[in-house]
Amino acid sequence: MKHYQVHFQPDDIKVMIHHGATLLEAAGLVGIILTTPCGGVGRCGKCCVQLLPSKKDVLACQFRIEHDLEVYIPDSSRFFKQKILEHAISREVDSDPVIQKIFIAQSPSGIQQLCQQIFGIIQAPCIIDTVHSDGIQEKLAVNTENGVTALIACRQDANAIQWSVMDIEEGDTTDTLFGIAVDIGTTTVVARLIELQKARIVATVSAGNPQAQYGADVISRIAHAETELGLDTLNKSIISCLNSLIEKVCRKVDIQPNDIYELTVAGNTTMNHLLLKYPLRQLGQAPYKAYSLEASDQNPGNIGVQINPAGNIHILPNLSGFVGADTIAATLACGMDATEAATLLVDIGTNGEIVYGTKDTLVAASCAAGPALEGAEIEFGSRAQTGAIERVVFEEKDIDVDVIDQAEAVTICGSGLIDAVAIMLDLGIIEPTGRFTDPLEHDPMMSAKIKRRLTTYENAPAFVLSGKYNNGTWDHAVMMTQKDVRQIQLAKAAIRAGISLLLRKTAHDESQIQKILLAGAFGNYIQRENAVRIGLLPNVPVEKIHFVGNAAGTGAQMVLTSRSARNLAKKLAQKIEYLEIAHQSEFQMVFSECLFFPEK
Repeated sequence: MKHYQVHFQPDDIKVMIHHGATLLEAAGLVGIILTTPCGGVGRCGKCCVQLLPSKKDVLACQFRIEHDLEVYIPDSSRFFKQKILEHAISREVDSDPVIQKIFIAQSPSGIQQLCQQIFGIIQAPCIIDTVHSDGIQEKLAVNTENGVTALIACRQDANAIQWSVMDIEEGDTTDTLFGIAVDIGTTTVVARLIELQKARIVATVSAGNPQAQYGADVISRIAHAETELGLDTLNKSIISCLNSLIEKVCRKVDIQPNDIYELTVAGNTTMNHLLLKYPLRQLGQAPYKAYSLEASDQNPGNIGVQINPAGNIHILPNLSGFVGADTIAATLACGMDATEAATLLVDIGTNGEIVYGTKDTLVAASCAAGPALEGAEIEFGSRAQTGAIERVVFEEKDIDVDVIDQAEAVTICGSGLIDAVAIMLDLGIIEPTGRFTDPLEHDPMMSAKIKRRLTTYENAPAFVLSGKYNNGTWDHAVMMTQKDVRQIQLAKAAIRAGISLLLRKTAHDESQIQKILLAGAFGNYIQRENAVRIGLLPNVPVEKIHFVGNAAGTGAQMVLTSRSARNLAKKLAQKIEYLEIAHQSEFQMVFSECLFFPEK
């Protein structure tokens, strides 16, 4: 099967994808999430993009790729561009950051006059932050003809709003006000540099989470952090990563770390605890209680983050020991607290998080899916990396694969695993029980090309996905084994059982789900119909399933640029009910039922 390059503008991102794929699929592979209210069936027209250089408008969900393309994607077709605008209109979360700058043309003679002048501008009470008062007084003693810029931060409680002066700077520096929204994932850390006055993304950088060397999942990191030395090591590791990303993004746009005044963080509960150096031992033992679930504001110097020392580090609130701030941020970004439609938000990973409900009732849970869907414990499995099969397609009586970076296939990652199992089910190669079928039971019309892919691996049946076929044997083969299928069954059963129990908790069934939102990097790569085919997701029409990309990062960005969004995040943490899946009496029964693959 032929593969073609799609060059997306103005992002300047390129991707290779197989013949016949849609532009919507191609965009999702590189993290560009388009708005598809109709579920990608071509009815709403919201995913309109332009083919270059002709500027011809086409629907990304319907246009199939048959040659190399250059495509322009307008903001109006981007999911979170629209969502943030919708929030700004309906929920008034426009550009109104917690930290702001006020220019005072006539330099005040002292602190009291400074507060009076600021009050005259913002018409709200203003005090001097006690931590910085001595430094502010010293700077005010040096009178300047160019005026001063006051750095102020909003301090809001249940009773009142009050502004606090954090620092003053000589002259008018109001044009220099940046913040960073960070999503600290177990595997990857993503940082977005935001121009706070315009709520505009200036640059995005990312890196692997260096804590992975001490354990691939949160459980192993909790174990490593049980000692004071282990906790210190993991804390310094993530702080070093953040400082490296700050330095990298500053070089990218030619600014200084001192130009960054706030950093907002959304991570799971363990990641947040490691950042704040909170004790973790209790997270690894029943009943898995967090040291703190509250949102936290920290002075950068206290935790070693290298931004402006007068700035702030804001860590979003967690919900429970295993449902963290990243889920709160994603729920906020997707507007679940304001939706009338029964919505299921799913973030699939080693620990899958799910949220279900409407604006009236929201329930969340964590599902211990294990690392199989990230390629671990799979014979030829890996994370999404160069040489990994990310897509398996059936065409013309045989299968073909998309490989990351167009390299020779050497492994298979999670999205490819889901595709492979779905195709094997459709072809009758495996049964709904997950067992490889006896060759004598195969469809007599099965093509010769498929039959030759049936082989054995370590004396057990296997199915070859990629390799070189030569005189009855396969060289450099990447295959699915019986053990692999069992691992996928366990992973998908954990997630599906969690979904089923949330539905039972709300007295709903699958037919009442009006929308499914797939969040996280992995969610972008899943073929919706294949996720439904293997039973990973409920059996709903695929047009009800939407990709929302890095919703946690977008939620962190909203909290960075909007005071009202920050308040909404805190309210969500109080509103969402947490369901401990493993403690439900029917869990084992539901889990066992979910192990089976659906009948065709």
